[in-house]
Amino acid sequence: MALHRRRRSSQHGKRIVYITPYRNSAVEVMKMYQKNGYDAKIESEVDKGGQTLFVVYVW
Repeated sequence: MALHRRRRSSQHGKRIVYITPYRNSAVEVMKMYQKNGYDAKIESEVDKGGQTLFVVYVW
């Protein structure tokens, strides 16, 4: 009797990979992901305390 394992499909869509209050750090992480072939973008968001955070997304 053979057991069949399910493989998880690769997730498609936008994923958060890094959050930081420092823009330069976010740019370095974005460049790292772009170098590895991902489509990476940075967006700024404001948290509840009013602090600006830079979020790195990959697709």
